[in-house]
Amino acid sequence: MRHRSGDDRPPAARRRWLVTVAAAAAARGVTSSMPASAQAPRPPAIKSPGGIRTGIFGLEAKGNRFVYVFDRSASMAEPAGRPLAAAKQELIRSIDELGDVQQFYVIFYNDRLHVFSPAGSRGRLVFATEENRRAARRFVEGVRADGGTRHAEALAAAFRLAPDVVFLLTDADAKDDLTDAELERLSRLGSGSRCMVVQFGDESRRSPRLADLAARCGGAYRILNLEGEPVAREPVAREPGEAADEADTEDQLGR
Repeated sequence: MRHRSGDDRPPAARRRWLVTVAAAAAARGVTSSMPASAQAPRPPAIKSPGGIRTGIFGLEAKGNRFVYVFDRSASMAEPAGRPLAAAKQELIRSIDELGDVQQFYVIFYNDRLHVFSPAGSRGRLVFATEENRRAARRFVEGVRADGGTRHAEALAAAFRLAPDVVFLLTDADAKDDLTDAELERLSRLGSGSRCMVVQFGDESRRSPRLADLAARCGGAYRILNLEGEPVAREPVAREPGEAADEADTEDQLGR
């Protein structure tokens, strides 16, 4: 009887033989010579589950769970809508840096909270899948500026989500700063998160208690003049080993 060689096997049998040989070679630690067309497709690359660095306006931090807390008070529309437009652009850019294994949440605030809440995610961070990033973009683009500024409840809502990092952006005046009682309360709530604060304006707007909160939470604070370079910046705290559908409600986060 004539024995079949690998070359004269029927096509289906030859494919099964190739797969068997490749599996055996892999088990022995041998590189497979199977043609690339016969190999299983590689899964898409995702960013490290160990955390990535992202940030807003130059303040960066590493993590896997990020909450963005952005001011949408009336002053963010002046002049000519530039502050809010710049904030939106930077927020979308930062979210787009996240991979599928990272999670995020978005809170816009004035006198009330306006939160990103896709179906089924009430009060929870969502994974940065392509679908959720697109939904976040639609949400952000629809935000309008009006009302006053109250930082405390927006920050408290963010800290209750237990993120690795909270990014706060505001253009509030110094008179809108946290009270001493709010600072103490938020310092306790945020003890497990890093708080990174960007404040649009100049030194006259500096909010000492917001800066203090950032420092207590291992983060950083900076003042950013949209007309030019930052006019003030605190040192960025780093991790050990590092180089130097929407809703308008105060109850969305399950408090």
